[in-house]
Amino acid sequence: MLKKGDTIGIIACSNGKKLSQKKKIDELINLLATQFSLTVIEAATIYEKNEFPFSGTPSERAQALMQLYLNPSVVMIFDISGGNVANEILPYLDFKQIEKQRKLFVGYSDLTVILNALYTKTTCSGINYQLLNLVGEEQTSQLAYFNDYFFHNKRQTSITAQWLSSSSPITNIIKGTLIGGNIRCLLKLAGTDYLPNCQNKLLFLEANSGDIPAMATYLAQLDQIGYLQQCQAVILGQFTEIEAQKQTTAFYKLVSSYLMNYQKPILMTHEIGHSASSKALSIGEIVYFDEDHGKLRMTLADDK
Repeated sequence: MLKKGDTIGIIACSNGKKLSQKKKIDELINLLATQFSLTVIEAATIYEKNEFPFSGTPSERAQALMQLYLNPSVVMIFDISGGNVANEILPYLDFKQIEKQRKLFVGYSDLTVILNALYTKTTCSGINYQLLNLVGEEQTSQLAYFNDYFFHNKRQTSITAQWLSSSSPITNIIKGTLIGGNIRCLLKLAGTDYLPNCQNKLLFLEANSGDIPAMATYLAQLDQIGYLQQCQAVILGQFTEIEAQKQTTAFYKLVSSYLMNYQKPILMTHEIGHSASSKALSIGEIVYFDEDHGKLRMTLADDK
């Protein structure tokens, strides 16, 4: 993971950040230097350009990302964007070079497309996390969490989940490779060769926007491409708009209606998603779910 004195890169492969956010990003960079002794290299593609919500053309953003991968001083790459256009850069990435470099890519939301494409095209895992949480509403707790997770390798052990439904007695450990992320963004990979094989995988899903009809659309598509039948289990994270509209119970019933035919376990956690307190989640790594006093605790296989 990270140690003091390391160099990291930051980039925006999805929507560019507004110039009005530069003060917050500068605050983040200063904090990383003072609190964690990290040197930050800023990609040329972070802020919006030419009155468009892009930090560069698809090829420019991909080139900027490749420069961070190929820079020998950069040990980890953090994407601080989100939005809609991360999938534009996929055809321009050199996945063979990315695999050689073995650097962790960290991002959330729309960066789901890159995290899962990296798993599909290489043997590299990634991390679902938003670095800007370090200067967000939950700064104090996030600073402590970031230190534990990225500097002391205390990965996943603090993530707890609960059973939403299970077709069999809860006696066996659930173990499998974790894929997924934002449900809307994951589905951008449908029909492409960037979509991970879901056979026996643990499928994690979360969303910021989207009401019940939108979720029904996404679940139907996941079902129609075979994901719900192929996966070993589904883990639901935060569904921000659903929760704000107090539709969580109805949403869980909707999910259950899609999974009941396949008798697949459904788990839920409120610790991963778009909230300012959201924790990190490894994509493309094998994880365990162990029961501990009625709750499930997620642990990376390497930490067992």
